[in-house]
Amino acid sequence: MRGYLAVTPKVLGDFLAHGTGRFASAYITTRLFFQEYPEVDEEEREFELSWLAAQDSRSQQGSDASLGFVLAVDLLGAQTGSEMGNEIELLSDISWPQVESLLVAETAEAELTWYASQEIAEHIRHWMT
Repeated sequence: MRGYLAVTPKVLGDFLAHGTGRFASAYITTRLFFQEYPEVDEEEREFELSWLAAQDSRSQQGSDASLGFVLAVDLLGAQTGSEMGNEIELLSDISWPQVESLLVAETAEAELTWYASQEIAEHIRHWMT
């Protein structure tokens, strides 16, 4: 199942360096989310979830944050717990090979820039400044 992790540049850098990371929750298509958006297709659901995670990332970074960072990861059923609104509790560490891509909100517009997981190491220093 695809999940979206709201991360800060520091958390992203630590995760990249260590190869595993502990995250409390991920945005997924929960029952509540599906009820709120019953008519949207899968692509629109994925965008809405990643946009929510990008806004969460900005909140985690504080009021001056201009960028929002979202890791799209493939979650295993054994890693997931209880649904909490639009998120699901994560019960175990996520490993770097589960990362499919990074999405970055660079403006206030509802747009996300996509980076392949292999590109993250090239850009992380820029994002951490």
